[in-house]
Formats: sequence, C-alpha cells, structure tokens
Amino acid sequence: MNTQPIDPKRAQLNIEQRMRTVRILWFGLLASVAMYYLFTILAGRPENLARNDMLSLALLIGGVSTVLVSFLIKKKLVNQAIEQRQALHVQQGYLVAWVICEMAALLGLLDFFLTSHPHYYVLFIVAALGDLLHFPRREHFEQASGQYPLQ
Repeated sequence: MNTQPIDPKRAQLNIEQRMRTVRILWFGLLASVAMYYLFTILAGRPENLARNDMLSLALLIGGVSTVLVSFLIKKKLVNQAIEQRQALHVQQGYLVAWVICEMAALLGLLDFFLTSHPHYYVLFIVAALGDLLHFPRREHFEQASGQYPLQ
C-alpha cells in the first residue's frame, strides 16, 4: 500500500487524462449509433419482408428497458467506485452503461432487417438519448480520486 501523500497537481493531471479518454470513448459509441442508421440507409431493406408489428413492439420494449436499466447499473457502479476511491472503476461504470445503451441500437438494426416496420429508427434515437444522458461527469472522477468530499 502506498502511504505517500497525493500530489494535487499529479492527481488533477490524472483526472484530465481520464476525462479525455472517457469522452473519446463516449463520442465513439455515440457515433456508432449514427453509423448504424447510416448503414440502414445505404444497405436498403430486404425485399421479401413481411410486416411484423408485434416483433417491432417487443424489440422497442427491450431497447427502452435496456436503456433504463443502464442508468441503474451506472449509478450503482459509480457510487461503488466513489466509496472505494477507485477512479478507474468510475470509467468502467460509464463504459458498461454505454455498452448497454448500444444494445438498443443493435435491436434497431435487428428490427430493420427482420421486419418492414417503418419506425425502426426509434431505437437508434433511444440509444443515442441514453448515451447523451450518460455524458461523463468530472465530479464523479474527482470524488473517486479523493480530491473532493462526497456529496
């Protein structure tokens, strides 16, 4: 165990590096949702699809529920990281939440290729909104690094 005092300048630099890394990851996953939509436009819908509204509704419910669950999971993981003073675990909490939101976009792709429902893109919007609401917050990293008191 390291018993040396934490240098405030070094700790701040570490937080800056983590924030930069996390924001790049966040933007990349958000951009992937847009790429999925672009892919559906360029690929075109298969010709012989029958409309299946029940499957589309099930996929929509699944996508919305995964995005909602991602908020609970992120909150638990980030709070646990703050309690344990592990800034790296905050990053992992955010990443897990973004990947779970990505599931909604993948269900949108599935809806596009399996049904002829015209509103398949709603799942892309749900995934993008989830990712936007999971924008990384600096105070989580500061609290987990021990620089600032817990709220």
